[in-house]
Amino acid sequence: MPRKSQTRATAVMEAPIEDEFVQNKISLDELIKVVSLIDYPLNLLPQGQNAGGRAKYRFEKFGEAKQVIYQDILQIIEQYRSFMETGKFMILDPRVIARHGLHEIQSKVLPKEALEKILDGSKEAVEIFKSSGEEQQKTIIGMLTRRLAADPKSVDLNVVDEISRYAKVNIQQNAEESRELFTKRETE
Repeated sequence: MPRKSQTRATAVMEAPIEDEFVQNKISLDELIKVVSLIDYPLNLLPQGQNAGGRAKYRFEKFGEAKQVIYQDILQIIEQYRSFMETGKFMILDPRVIARHGLHEIQSKVLPKEALEKILDGSKEAVEIFKSSGEEQQKTIIGMLTRRLAADPKSVDLNVVDEISRYAKVNIQQNAEESRELFTKRETE
């Protein structure tokens, strides 16, 4: 008899979770917003052999958002999970996050707004950088390097210096070397 009462208690505890799952049902043709968190092209879902290697979803720049069919989101979650974990892109629909148990992954990735604060040199930029994961820190360093190489005035050098010290990477030197390589290629 104790088993029946335990079963009932378990069933009562699980019911709200199941109800929430059913209420948050997502149609396969529903559009889900996805944003790129990198400053170079990001390709998601190759279109197949007949498409000449092109991607079904191509993000050209940092912060670019696209509406992706939920059916494709399912494939993206499966095939590009490591891209999500390293902060290359973020799914912006909370229903998808909840339905597929992505809370932990997404909580470790800085959203676009936090990355913009770093790139724009806000007061809390260094603290935000420190709160990011190791892989996303590498991405941020690359973004700062490319910005600095393209236009040294586009980045707060104090923020670059503090992040360089924390990460033990000389971002300014890397940017100068990149600029020199680019200049050398243009003159050849």
